[in-house]
Amino acid sequence: MKTKTFLSAAALLLFAPGLCSASQLVDNLKAGKDQTVVVYGTSLTRGGEWTKALNDWLVTVNPKAKVNFINSGQSGKNSIVGLQKLDEVVIGNKPDTVIIEFAVNDAGKHEGKPAAVSQEQCGKNLGEMIDRIKKALPGTEIILQTMNPAWDAPNGNRSGSIRPELPSYYEVYRKVAAERGLLLVDHNKNWLKIREEDGELFKTYVKDGVHPTKEASVKVTFPALKEALEK
Repeated sequence: MKTKTFLSAAALLLFAPGLCSASQLVDNLKAGKDQTVVVYGTSLTRGGEWTKALNDWLVTVNPKAKVNFINSGQSGKNSIVGLQKLDEVVIGNKPDTVIIEFAVNDAGKHEGKPAAVSQEQCGKNLGEMIDRIKKALPGTEIILQTMNPAWDAPNGNRSGSIRPELPSYYEVYRKVAAERGLLLVDHNKNWLKIREEDGELFKTYVKDGVHPTKEASVKVTFPALKEALEK
């Protein structure tokens, strides 16, 4: 299959219809205002190469404005831990912008048992994070992200099978973004397009079944986030 459309696929974004406004982060940097950015989520954030690419780009927007970039990702953790750690690793850093994703781990479950975080609780936990950030830091911008699909890679840990309802958890993020008028970067749409057009390339990009390679993170995840922030 042809692969020439994949980079353009990274530009496909879903915003909460009629409610989202452009990110204030880039505008503030251009205006010379120092900015603190906290990225918060799972190992897809903690070890995601997109975070480094994002930081590298932000510091070039206006060299006169300082960027304090903090990766508060929690490898292997879900939104229950996200709530527990919120004051310490997010609010305590007084960010101007927070970027959140926890759906991929909320969707995980042990065989024969329900997910540790139900879809309903996923939405409630996300809503509580938003409320607590807004209460403590009213001017803070909050951005939500869906991430890539998972699959059962030969060298993985049944990453797809233990997340059979992952698409529905991503839908929770879309719903919350729409209800709250928050910017949503729907990476999942881009990853699904790649998987549909060239399944083998997708598997190469997500070799262990859930974590994109450094190359894929920079080619697919980062460009979509950058474009969303620039609009």
